[in-house]
Amino acid sequence: MCGISGFINKSISENRKQKLIEGLRTLQSHRGPDFSGDWNANDKVHFFHQRLSLIDGNSRSNQPFFNDNFVLCFNGEIYNYLSLKQHLPSVKFTTTSDTEVLFQYLVHFGIEKTLRDIKGMFAFSFYDIKKNELFLARDRFGIKPLFFVNNSDVFAFASESRTLAKGLQLKPDSYKAMLSLNSTLEGSSTYTLFNEIENVKPGTVVKIASNLELSEHYYYKISDQVDANYHKELAQKPKLEIVKEFETLLSKSVDEMLVSDFPMGAFVSGGIDSSVLTAMAKKTQPAIQLFTADIIGKHSEYSDSLALANHLGLQLHKTEFYPEDFLKHWITATEYNAGPIVYFTNGVPISRVAHLARQNNIKAVICGEGSDELFLGYSKLMAARYKKALLLPQEILKKIYKIYPALNNYLFPSEVSNLDSFNVRLANGYKSEMLYEQGSELFSFVSKNEQKYYLDSFEMMQKHLQALLYRNDRMGMISSIEVRFPFLHEDVVKFGLNLPLEYKTRWTTQLHNKKHPFITDKWIVREVAKNYLPKNLVAKKKNGLPIDGLNGVCFTKEFFKNGYVAQHLQLNDASLDYMLRNENPYFIGKLASVELFGLLYDFNESHQSIQQKIDKFARMKV
Repeated sequence: MCGISGFINKSISENRKQKLIEGLRTLQSHRGPDFSGDWNANDKVHFFHQRLSLIDGNSRSNQPFFNDNFVLCFNGEIYNYLSLKQHLPSVKFTTTSDTEVLFQYLVHFGIEKTLRDIKGMFAFSFYDIKKNELFLARDRFGIKPLFFVNNSDVFAFASESRTLAKGLQLKPDSYKAMLSLNSTLEGSSTYTLFNEIENVKPGTVVKIASNLELSEHYYYKISDQVDANYHKELAQKPKLEIVKEFETLLSKSVDEMLVSDFPMGAFVSGGIDSSVLTAMAKKTQPAIQLFTADIIGKHSEYSDSLALANHLGLQLHKTEFYPEDFLKHWITATEYNAGPIVYFTNGVPISRVAHLARQNNIKAVICGEGSDELFLGYSKLMAARYKKALLLPQEILKKIYKIYPALNNYLFPSEVSNLDSFNVRLANGYKSEMLYEQGSELFSFVSKNEQKYYLDSFEMMQKHLQALLYRNDRMGMISSIEVRFPFLHEDVVKFGLNLPLEYKTRWTTQLHNKKHPFITDKWIVREVAKNYLPKNLVAKKKNGLPIDGLNGVCFTKEFFKNGYVAQHLQLNDASLDYMLRNENPYFIGKLASVELFGLLYDFNESHQSIQQKIDKFARMKV
């Protein structure tokens, strides 16, 4: 994992240019503390790289990587770089890094073939010096971040929106910031809270031509992996063969993602996903270190993580996270998140686990994200199977009241007439709705009764997963920790998308989970886990590292008084007082997250002054 950035000067003033150069050199140092390098041509084109060395730690692999014709800035890991190297027999390699393989592959085969052939997680810039063309590319699932600004003064890009916002002194859009109450930032793969800063979308390459015209095209879409023939092929195989095929794919992915010249670690929670990956990892890294957060209080899952460590005979490091620790680390997490911490407040303890890993000289870890989206591990999806039966009395009432349409519409208003629902859909750019619409056509080959679950997976892989990846990148990189995701190997994803539903969820006679008794989620993951883990961990229900977070904080009106939210919404003392007395405390907490973001990025207040406000006017519930 590294930090990459750069810019093409159009007509930016000398003063702003120097500030931008300084920003790109320093603002991403946390992403790559091992080396900082840059390259420029005629003071018009500049590239910067902050290195976190994981493969070939020698200085010969420092970046930017360049020759007389091309310049590469690369963030990520190419897992199949050794096999790609075999296609370059005429090249005399001077390093053992995946960076040089990627560079030479791009030089010899071009951008299109390279993006087809490489497997991994990556974001890179590739500049053709002779043609004066720049390419920005991002991996298939958006694991590695990449943002850009394109205005009349400059074209600039960076690994973090924070870097561009501070380097170009951009203010957030207050309307977008308020809409982020609906978690619009976390789940978006298209926009940021700064109007001029855009995402390079997952699976796309952006080209900036010599005339500075910008074009974008997809080289990969998840929709292209939906394959009726592959689904049919899997459906016809015996159960044991399917389970073995999945185990082979996942084990191969783990092996590829453990490639490193430095010690690796694993983030664990005691949950099924991280546990089975860690057990597989032990085969090739027998001394892999485990890291977890012990959420002190009712949410603690430490005993499960300890049970995993004891079963595998591995060392477990823990960081204790008390409820009040949320208030201590909230500001730092918000700054590096470059947006309010609204939905994934557990990103704060994750940042502390990353800090712990770094203290123990670990640079990269494996993590279980992606499994729940591919194999339906979320309780609300399973509980939906009971919904029709549980709502039967209401459905009967609706039929009765339809005799009186006016009364029926009053008692049971449709979603179409619900303004709150409209606001959420609008704020999220109708992404979920359009994905479900697209998915219904793609998965037309499965039965109507089952189709919903395939659509859930298809939508979550492109929305909910984006939020998780965004969280893990930001919170891990505060402490220079790279996170790798074996469930997001291209081959595993294709298998999961097309896997028959019976291998994802199954009815059972056992009380598997209080939220969905008699239904086993992630069935195939649990079947594979039986070969590696004790029964109690195989049956572990999903909790998702819960914390009290925003639910557990109380505020006084002084927290908001004369602040970002009060100013933009024109809330006076009476309004603030009424809001705090009558509104849902969780919503108040979300609004407080927006307040912190505004104070940091709009009002440019210091961490110290904001922390003083938190200490005086916010407290955790007893």
